[in-house]
Amino acid sequence: MGCLKKQDIPCAQLALASIPAMSPYAKVLSGNIAASQQDYDQALLILLPLQADKSISAEASASLHTSLALAYENQDDPLRALEQYVQGQSGLAGDALLTAQKQLWQFLSKTNKVDLIAMRGNITDTTLQGWIDLALAGQDGLSQDDVNQWRNAYPDHVAMDELLAALIVSSATSSAANTAAPAGNTKALSGQIALILPFSSEAYYPASDAIERGFVAAQTIANSNAEVKIYASTGGRDDFAAIYQQAVSEGANYIVGPLTRDEVTALSELPVSLPTVALNQSDLATSNRNIHFYGLAVDSEAQQVVRIARDLGMQTATIVGTESSLSNRMIKTFGDAWIADGGQVSQQFGVNEDTDMNALKNDIQAHPTDMIFLATTADNARQIRPALDAATPTFGLSHIYAGVLDNADDAPLLAVRFVDMPWLLSPDTFAAYKPAAQDLPIGEMQRWFALGADAFSLLQAVVQHPGTPATIKGLSGTLRLNADGSVSRELAVARFGRNGITVERLP
Repeated sequence: MGCLKKQDIPCAQLALASIPAMSPYAKVLSGNIAASQQDYDQALLILLPLQADKSISAEASASLHTSLALAYENQDDPLRALEQYVQGQSGLAGDALLTAQKQLWQFLSKTNKVDLIAMRGNITDTTLQGWIDLALAGQDGLSQDDVNQWRNAYPDHVAMDELLAALIVSSATSSAANTAAPAGNTKALSGQIALILPFSSEAYYPASDAIERGFVAAQTIANSNAEVKIYASTGGRDDFAAIYQQAVSEGANYIVGPLTRDEVTALSELPVSLPTVALNQSDLATSNRNIHFYGLAVDSEAQQVVRIARDLGMQTATIVGTESSLSNRMIKTFGDAWIADGGQVSQQFGVNEDTDMNALKNDIQAHPTDMIFLATTADNARQIRPALDAATPTFGLSHIYAGVLDNADDAPLLAVRFVDMPWLLSPDTFAAYKPAAQDLPIGEMQRWFALGADAFSLLQAVVQHPGTPATIKGLSGTLRLNADGSVSRELAVARFGRNGITVERLP
């Protein structure tokens, strides 16, 4: 079998000559050689009678069934091929079983949907049904949500968790590759990119560094030879125009940045003629379709939480926050979106160091609502959560999650649901980016890294297909570049559990 794996037929035939001709192992090897030589009729003739032989080892049996599966596959009999692939897994374990299941998946993944549905209607075996349903779910790639739903339907299925995890990673990698190099235009981004970030500000320097690392990592993965030139801004509005004009005069073909809201507002006042990905929102409306506003603003997060809660039939909400500017923005954004969608804000509480937490708890329990929106950061949320009604579904934004998948400090947040970027919740999905981000602190710096990585992917989509909608399965979420140049972002949904974070749905 080692010879056959190397496609060395003479070596296999030499080994066959050393085995007694009447031995079942000689017949297994002979049938496998026939299959390797694409003599499928001979393989079927030799191997079919051996299926009932219980004396051969699990490994030999697996090779027998794999060759039979290959023969049926080439005779356009996918159902029998599937049955043989599944039978070949009997008695295997560990790496051998994983290899066999990967072979089965390769067969299923290239079987067209019509054949899968026809096969599904002709069987009652739940193992076979499970494999087919998994293949149908994976026609356009498998997400964590797809796998969770499938596993709920087939809790005892033989598919290994290692296989399912590999399929999710493969789907995400394929999606990212398709976004980076769409069909019909595989040319990597070239030219000069001006990356304008507030490196001159001590406060913004760490975020700028993380963004640059993510941007360069994405460029490397995309095999782009574009020149990236860094322009250090201060984060303020007054000097931004001069920095922008310098980048243009020095030959920039594309602009990425700036980062702060003040700078982005200044950008929106300029006659921008280059494809530009701004990393925040502007305080001013603009009709300039060369500017694509993308960032980590709370608006899209709050709107997604509203959609989740409304889809669950929730009508009334209690909002609990602190007196910080960030919390106030969360409260306003969520409240506006909730009311616009037909919801009702029944009560709102602002917590500070003088708040009587027992009184807060009594007030909330005395006036129950369908949900609680906890508009605060992780540290504050851990202190406030015990004062809330644990029986009321509670939601938060990404700020409620500190970025550690299994953190004992999050115990007070049990059952709180939140939205955050896939990079923080399912980092193994983006394994190619891990080396570039391994030295960055957890939490916010990882979010800035993801922003930088997705900014490159977004720029590439803008440049390669101007005016055309595109979807990017990014680190920061699923980005949708609309035909009008606007950008929307959908995040992953997760909740705090007793054993760490549970991802409910990846976008």
